[in-house]
Amino acid sequence: MTAAPAERGRTVVADRAVRRIAERAATEADLGGRRARVTHGTAAVHGRHADVRVDVRLPYPAALGETGERVRSRMADRVAELSGLTVRAATVRVQSLAAHRTAPSPHPADGAGPSRRARRPWSGRRVPAAPVALVGTGACALLLYDVLAVHVAGHDPAAWRTDAVDWAATHGPGDTPVVAGGAVAAVLGAWLLWLALTPGLRGVLPMAPVPGSGPQRAVLERSAVAELLRDAGTAVPGVTDVRVRCGRRRVRVRARLGFGDRTTTRTAVRTATATALDALGLTRPLKPRVTLRPEPHWRPPEPAPTAPPAEPGPVTGPPPLPKETDS
Repeated sequence: MTAAPAERGRTVVADRAVRRIAERAATEADLGGRRARVTHGTAAVHGRHADVRVDVRLPYPAALGETGERVRSRMADRVAELSGLTVRAATVRVQSLAAHRTAPSPHPADGAGPSRRARRPWSGRRVPAAPVALVGTGACALLLYDVLAVHVAGHDPAAWRTDAVDWAATHGPGDTPVVAGGAVAAVLGAWLLWLALTPGLRGVLPMAPVPGSGPQRAVLERSAVAELLRDAGTAVPGVTDVRVRCGRRRVRVRARLGFGDRTTTRTAVRTATATALDALGLTRPLKPRVTLRPEPHWRPPEPAPTAPPAEPGPVTGPPPLPKETDS
C-alpha cells in the first residue's frame, strides 16, 4: 500500500535558520524611528517547538521594559510566521545601550581630526603582493625539489646550490657584493613594511557616514571631485577655462577670465567652489585655493557713462500781488 504524499517525508528546520530569522526580526522592531542591534543569537528546535534568544544593544535613551518587549514580540511573531514552528520561549537580553548619534557635520571646526568611522579604505596591494608571492613560492619550490632529490632519490646537489654555498663561504660581511645585497634587501623590506602599514588608495577621499547606514562606507575619487569643481567654475559667467588639481588635503582651482569684472568673477568662482565642496559631504573638507588670470584678449569693462548735471534755469513762480494804495 502506497503512503499518502504527506506521510512520505518530513520538513526539518535547522537551528541556524531559526537563529537567523530571530536575529533579523529583532532588528526590524520599530523603536521610535530607531533600531536595535543584535550582537549574538541562539536557537534550539525541538520537534515543532523552538526556543530562541538574542542579545541586543538598544538605543539610548529608551524604556528597557517596553523596548525589550517590542523586540521580543516582533521576534516571536516573525519566527512563528516564517518557520511554521511554535515559539515556546523567546528571550531578549539587553547587553548594552548606545547613544543615538547624528551624522557628523560636513564643516568640522578648524583643527578637528578626521572621523574615526570614515577612514580611507585600505588597498589590497595586489600588484606588489603578487610578484613577491610568486618569487617566494618559486624559490621555495626549487629549493624543496633539490633537497628531496638529494635525500630521497640520492642525486647530487644542484650546481647552483653548491656554487651559492661556496660563494657564501668565501665572502664575508665586509665584501662589497654582500653589503650591496644587504642594502637592497633592507630597502625592499622597508618598502614592503610601508605597504603593509599604510592604507594606500591615495586616489579616493572618504565621505562622512550617514546615520542608520551601518558599516557601509563611501568614497569619492579625486578625479571625480576635480570634474565637479571644473563644472562649477565653468558655469560662472566670464570664465573660459578651468583647471583643477585635487589633492588629499587641498584643491587648487585655476580659472581664465575672458570678459567681465575681475574682482566680481573671482568672488563668484570662490563661491561656486565652496558650494560644490560643501555638497560633497567629505569627512575632511578640502581647503580650496582659487586663482583667476585674465586671457590675453581680456579688457576691463568700461565704466558706464554718467549724465551731465542739469544747468540751473530761471526760477518761476506765481506773479507778484499788486501793492495796495491808500485812496
